[in-house]
Amino acid sequence: MFVEAAFWKPEDPRPTLDDIRRQHALAHSSEGWPLPGDMGVIAEADRPLGAAWLRFFPSSDPGDGFVADGTPELCIAIVPEWRGRGLGARLLSALIAEARAAGLSALSLSVESDNAARHLYARMGFQEVREVDGDLTMLLTL
Repeated sequence: MFVEAAFWKPEDPRPTLDDIRRQHALAHSSEGWPLPGDMGVIAEADRPLGAAWLRFFPSSDPGDGFVADGTPELCIAIVPEWRGRGLGARLLSALIAEARAAGLSALSLSVESDNAARHLYARMGFQEVREVDGDLTMLLTL
């Protein structure tokens, strides 16, 4: 699922998880899963169809959607053939409910401006807080 999240454009080649692990900018989002505080949800039938997860990053090693210590970053992935069917909204709703139950006050994420998922995030209450080179950082206050 992490490969699908990081390389969401269907025309882009899909690296292996080992390729990603060799790139710190991507690897730190998946290394050591789960770390304390990490949480996630998975949709599956006969195989994984999608996943959404949260990870806390320190300001010394932030992710692309970092806004503050104590605010976890959200990542979501849906296999291409299941996109646009409402699965992302269901995963996101479940993860937001889990975050609220855990007492979290906010969630952040990073999304490329041409990714249609940004409209889902906006519908779910995420607001744009910054844009850098076409990458949007969005924040949801719980």
